[in-house]
Order: sequence, then C-alpha cells, then structure tokens
Amino acid sequence: MLSMLKGLVKPRRLIALALAALVATAVAIEASWLIPAVLALVVALIVVPLTQPVGPTMQARLPSSGLLARFVAGAGRSAAATWLSLGALGTSAALREDSQDWAVAIVFLVGAGSAALSALVTKPALRGDLRLSTTADDQSRSLPWAIAAVSLAAVLSLPALALWPGVLATIVAVLAAVLAALGTGLVARRFARRASTRERVLDSISRLEPAYAVYQSGPYGSAYQLKMWLPYLEQAGLPYVIIARQEALFSELRSITDRPVIYAGSLRAVDEVLAHCGGTVIYVNNAAANTHAVRRYQLHHVQILHGDSDKASSRNPISAMYDELWVAGQAAIDRYGDHGIGIPSERFRIVGRPQVTGIEGPRLDPGQARTALYAPTWNGFFGDANYSSLPHGRAIVQALLDEGLTVIFREHPYSSGSAQLRAAIADIHALLAEDARRTGRAHRYGPELFAELDLIGCFNASDMAVTDISAVPNDFLFSGKPFAIMEMQPDTLVRIEGRPTLAAAAYTAIPGDDIPAWIGALVRDEGKAPAREAAREHYLGPFAREGYADVFVDAVRQTVAAHLFHGELSTE
Repeated sequence: MLSMLKGLVKPRRLIALALAALVATAVAIEASWLIPAVLALVVALIVVPLTQPVGPTMQARLPSSGLLARFVAGAGRSAAATWLSLGALGTSAALREDSQDWAVAIVFLVGAGSAALSALVTKPALRGDLRLSTTADDQSRSLPWAIAAVSLAAVLSLPALALWPGVLATIVAVLAAVLAALGTGLVARRFARRASTRERVLDSISRLEPAYAVYQSGPYGSAYQLKMWLPYLEQAGLPYVIIARQEALFSELRSITDRPVIYAGSLRAVDEVLAHCGGTVIYVNNAAANTHAVRRYQLHHVQILHGDSDKASSRNPISAMYDELWVAGQAAIDRYGDHGIGIPSERFRIVGRPQVTGIEGPRLDPGQARTALYAPTWNGFFGDANYSSLPHGRAIVQALLDEGLTVIFREHPYSSGSAQLRAAIADIHALLAEDARRTGRAHRYGPELFAELDLIGCFNASDMAVTDISAVPNDFLFSGKPFAIMEMQPDTLVRIEGRPTLAAAAYTAIPGDDIPAWIGALVRDEGKAPAREAAREHYLGPFAREGYADVFVDAVRQTVAAHLFHGELSTE
C-alpha cells in the first residue's frame, strides 16, 4: 500500500490527478469551463507520459523505443486520474436531457476498461515468465501498439462524455471504441499464444545446446557482478546461457553481452530452463532466489561471487549450500573457518582472481607527479555491512591534498542510494574542484572519471590507494603498491600472528585516528613491501603473473566436462 501511495504522489502523476480533480469540480458546480478543463486533462494524459524515461523493467517488457515506448510506459500510471474523471463525466452525461443512458454506459465502460487494461497489460501475468533475449523483441512487437491503442481509447472517452450528446461526441466515442477493440484484440491474441510462445522459447534454448548456465538474481544495477566474469567465461570457449530472475536485470544484462540471456520469472521457468543447460550452474552472488536453482541437486552448483574481501558477505554461511566454492586464495578459505562456518575443505577450489591480470606494478618514472586513489565502498543493505569511510571522506582527501598528491576519487556505484553518502561525494567533488582551480592539479572524479577509467584503470593511474574493507584492497595487492584501509567497524580485519593478512600489508586506521598521520605513513611507505608480497599470494593465489587467468578458465572447462547431466530434474 505504501509503495502505491508513493507512486501516486510523484510530481508528473500529480499533474494528471490535479487536472482530474479540476474536471470533477467543474462537473460538480456545472462550470462553464468544463470542456477546457477536459481538454487540458486529455493533453496531459498524452504529453506527460512522453516526458518520462522508460525504466529498466519496462525496457524488458517492451521491444519498442522512442516516443511510443515512453507513451506506453507512462500511460498506465495515469489510470487513477482517468477513472476519477470518467466517474464524474459519466454521471454528468447520464443526467443530461436525451443522454441515452445505455450509450453513456457503453462509453464509460470503454474508457474504464481501456484504462484498466493499459495498466495491467504489461504485468508479468500477461507478459509471461519466460523470455529469451534473442527472440524477446520479435515475440512482443505488437504489444506497444496494443497498449497505445487502449490508452488512447481511455483518453478519448473523456471528451466523448464531456461533449455528450451530439454528433461530435458520437464520433469521438466510436473512435474510442474502435481503438479499444483493436488494442484488446491484440492483447487477447498475445494471451492466447502464451503457451505456444513458451514452447518456442524452450525450443530455442534447446537448440543453443548450452554446456552450462550462469544464474543471477538481483536489482537493476547489479549486472556488474557478472560483467567482471564475462571475458573469462568467454575464454573457456563453451556455449552457455545467462539466467536472470528479474525483468530489470534481464534488460541490463542484455545490454552488456551478446550471449543469450533468459528471463525466468517463476520457479517453473527456472526448472524448464535448467533442464536444457548441461549439468553445471555458476552463481555470482548469494541472492535468496539462488535456492530456486540449487534445489535441483542433480546439477553441480558453483559459487564464484563477485569480489573477495573481509566483508561479511564474503563469508556468508549460505555459501555452504553450493557444491563448490571457487575462491581467489587461501585467505577466503580461512575466512570461513575463522568465523566458525564449517565447510569441508574439498568443497573449495583456489582459482585466483582473473580480473586482476590487467593491474600493473609500480610506476617507475621518478619525475612523475604522484597520484593517490581514494576508492571507498558503499554502506551496504544492512548495518553490519556498512564499511564505507565516505563520512570521513573529506578529511581523507584533504590529507592526500596536503601531501601534495593528485587525487583520483572513485566511489562505489551504489553510494548514490544513500543521501548521506551523496552529500559526502558532493563535498569531496567541491573540494577537489577548488584545489584544482587553486593548484592546477588534474584531479579525476565524477561522471567523467567513470566514463574514462574502470577500477583497474584507476589502479594503474595511481601510485597508492586509500580504501575500505571491500574487494578493492584485495585486488590492489596484485599491483604491489602501498595502500591504506579505513576500518570502520572494529576488528573486522583478520589479525593473526604469522598469517600474511591484509591488515599486516596495509596501513590501517579507525574512525577517530589522526588521519593526516595515517596518510603520511602511507605516503612514506616504510617497510611494508614484503608483507604486501606475502599477502598477495595468500589472497590471490600462488600463481605467476604469466597465465594467471588460465587457472580460472581451465577450472570452468574441467568442471563442465566432469558434470554433464542428462535426464529428468527432481527435488525429491
């Protein structure tokens, strides 16, 4: 209910609702300006949707683009305004002399039904729970036109009732009825063909003959979790498909790969897809919906996650449900044991972290201006996952500037979801802009940085890094460069005598420490190089730089070959 109320009070929707209320008021007081008010509402119902962007979920449901997609995506959001106006105008029209109540009732039903259909037609119940990226657009090409037709029918019913009775009103009403019939017919045809469309999708998946599947569940914006693995999955040279559990994620994944992406919106869809996908399923996160696939115990389930760190997410007890856990190094295995999570050692496989292969070592030009990367993480979904140092970010960046360093500032993409972190980011941007104006130093930050450099590019453009407990310091170990960690939650980093831990390799601080002194120690970097080298092997595996990524690629090939499955899937 709360989400519905939030949807109603969005500014653009308020325009239509306000005009609908104005129309209802004009009817109530029998105002002479009723017709202008209705025309203003009609214009708003058509124009306002055209000003709204098409969200990722609607992108997954509609194959069209441009103005048609905008109109269709936004039309259903105005159903409340349409119904309010129809009720008032229908009542007024029925009370007029020579109104022909049966005709008024038909016009009202055409309008109300069309408004309802435009709001419901894109819902999964009509849209289907199984789609394949390579055929989804062809299967839905008529849908946008159907929605546009019924939406216009609902809109035209308003002036028809306002002008009723009369020749012009009849013409407009007939046009509305024709559009409603056309749109409803197209929707009914699509609904009737759902079963055959499903069979065609499954047949297409079968013809692809995937050797394995990659499974992902998550919100829009989480495609990066899989994107980092795509180059190495491609190197394995085996056909595979990607299963996305959410429509918005399906839309996002389609945009980053040419590999077949399957939207499986129900348990039934997951089961039907997995029956065609060899014997191995690879996962890149610990989403709750992963259980929908893991329950198929005949398959071999491999968790590779999307980063290795000392965060709680890298030692989630739920990881015990997978047949194998592929980890970058021994540190990941120790992490589970250190926290009392008993997973048999034979379930782990050290494969390195192939994403680090592009990370370069220390820059050797002594005359080059020194650059520091500040790469804080976000605040997580829950309090125990909040490791972000951004609330202290201004002081950290100021200390870097005071050391005479050029700064690269790259926050976690999810940081924009928090008002507190957004404010901290804006504060740092302003600080860097002012310093650049005053000193001429070419700091890099903001949208321009994200457009020019990925995280590894930021690593290679810097001489040192300041970060939080995340995958960033683990990956930065590959460079051999000095780095510092702000430990926001006490004793999160492992500190065990004789073990080459991240804490031993980094310059660490906690909130309340002397930040300038901490940054000064990082800049001087006295005596930490051997600890960084030992930690590199412990966290990233005992593999040479040459052929480092091949370890993971070979693991994919070997695992898929060893776990082929043919037969009926069962959960019993």
